[in-house]
Amino acid sequence: MHYQLLRGGTTAAVAARRVRNILGSVLGRDGWMWRFHEVKLVSTSSGDTVTIGEISYKLKTPQNPELVPLKYLSDSVPQTVAQHLRWIMQKDLLGQDVFLIGPPGPLRRSIAMQYLELTRREVEYVALSRDTTETDLKQRREIRSGTAFYIDQCAVRAATQGRVLVLEGLEKAERNVLPVLNNLLENREMQLEDGRFLMSAERYDKLLQEHTKEELDSWKIVRVSEDFRVIALGLPVPKYKGNPLDPPLRSRFQARDIYYLPFKDQLELLYSVGPNVAAERVSQLLSLATTLCSQESSSLGLPDFPVDNLVSALHVLNTFPMLSSQQLVQRLYPYKSILGKDGHTAVESVLSRFELLDGRRQAAPSNVLSVSSSSDREGHAEVTVQAADKEVTFQVPAGSKELRPPNSSLTFINTPSHSQLLAEMMQSHMVKDLCLIGAKGCGKSVIAREFAEMLGYSIEPVMLYQSPFLNPSDLCYLSLSFQDMTARDLLQQRYTLPNGDTAWRPSPLVTAAMEGKLLILDGIHRVNLGTLAVLSRYSFVYFPIMLKESAVRSISSLCSVLSGRLLHDRELDLYDGTRLLRWDRYQALKEQLQFSDQQLEERCAQTPTDRLAAEKVDPLGF
Repeated sequence: MHYQLLRGGTTAAVAARRVRNILGSVLGRDGWMWRFHEVKLVSTSSGDTVTIGEISYKLKTPQNPELVPLKYLSDSVPQTVAQHLRWIMQKDLLGQDVFLIGPPGPLRRSIAMQYLELTRREVEYVALSRDTTETDLKQRREIRSGTAFYIDQCAVRAATQGRVLVLEGLEKAERNVLPVLNNLLENREMQLEDGRFLMSAERYDKLLQEHTKEELDSWKIVRVSEDFRVIALGLPVPKYKGNPLDPPLRSRFQARDIYYLPFKDQLELLYSVGPNVAAERVSQLLSLATTLCSQESSSLGLPDFPVDNLVSALHVLNTFPMLSSQQLVQRLYPYKSILGKDGHTAVESVLSRFELLDGRRQAAPSNVLSVSSSSDREGHAEVTVQAADKEVTFQVPAGSKELRPPNSSLTFINTPSHSQLLAEMMQSHMVKDLCLIGAKGCGKSVIAREFAEMLGYSIEPVMLYQSPFLNPSDLCYLSLSFQDMTARDLLQQRYTLPNGDTAWRPSPLVTAAMEGKLLILDGIHRVNLGTLAVLSRYSFVYFPIMLKESAVRSISSLCSVLSGRLLHDRELDLYDGTRLLRWDRYQALKEQLQFSDQQLEERCAQTPTDRLAAEKVDPLGF
């Protein structure tokens, strides 16, 4: 027997579990956080077993290993996350579906993917939006060689092949869509459009004792795997906007509150990310974030602070320790642009309480001095920025075209405010994508174009207030409004071939992701928030600008609208079955399966190291 320690700790005894259960009702949900769970992989001749504390799960060999999440587990997992993983494993062993509910951010999805990676489970993922229909979950009709037939979608594939169905954004789906899954969740049964009937494994096996498999196949009865599970991810409604779940659907799940990590765990994580940053400064930033996420701040009408973005902010602060804390907060939480006078005053009072009002004492980066190709990292550029009296050189992702030195364009007239903005964009580009916000005509497109040319990016613009597939010369193109763009338009368009067959055409967004271009989403404020939910696995940073006395100044923050799987994980599941994977995950999967590029690309497509940039005109007219 071989033991492999995945996470440190000791296994509690049975008596300790009893004490925890007794004290739990007295001390509250955090009353037993002292308990330390270890995660072990036990290898025996009969197979591998994963153990979290006293809970064990026997691993099975996946039939499609390319569908198993990869590179989600980190070397050090906080105990709070270990508690969540242990709870999910308990419900999985009991055959129950789970609903992870909590504030916006990638934590809920990350925990779900970590569990699936830990237990080597195949996943079917769908990001729900207002445009999600019944056919997106059950079956879609296609035409091949003049014959119409049905193709199983995520829910049916997961049920029949024993995979885990991850539904993200339950609060975004229309209320008449999810009830189609009610019978599948409760009884593991579903009637399909092609005449087949999904039946639970228990009832199917009983019928199999009285009838042959050929008879059941002739009756179009399909067995639902006993390994089929559903993990739903959503926000609490109300507090956040969305559609509340119907009570019958809500009762199908075992729910768990996934809140932000405790202060101590967050602090340890930030200390490891920013070793060059003073411990007191890290503690002040985390205290600010915790305060702005409290119930008191919410009662004042203040939006939640993007706690998950503190890690990226510490990366920037570790490279630029001279950067003002207030400037960094403005990049994460643009209160000057999104809040009114009362909100502005409330946030600055919190900044003052934690001694973070240092924006006037420390100068912001002034300009970009040089841009050159990196000699040690392919696809990266070395950028030198002047910050205060120092010159700081760091690496950022770059495009495949030739880099262009700053201040060398014949069509771009540089000003001090433009130089400062480009320098701050380079800083944020080191860790995240960008979102430019400003009044109409203040120069967002020009700044984005100059930024792309300096880093050698090819630009792929997408006008979000109109369909990306229509020809501008088409008359009907003029009649489209921003409400006409659906979530499907952002990714793929279904069209008909000359012989009558149906096919899918990739959108400019998908093309940019696959070719490593700089995607410019122009007008994200015009698109419905539910439509943008499909971008839920691509890492994104919010970088608004505002117009003040004919000068453009920059701040940045997390774009909570676009934060999700596409934005955070650099992964995307397309309607034609294609999967886009982050570059390092694609390479790791290729090495693990020992596949060639051609073999692996038949199953999923890789996403080069690219960046997204979004433009938004501030509706308040700043």
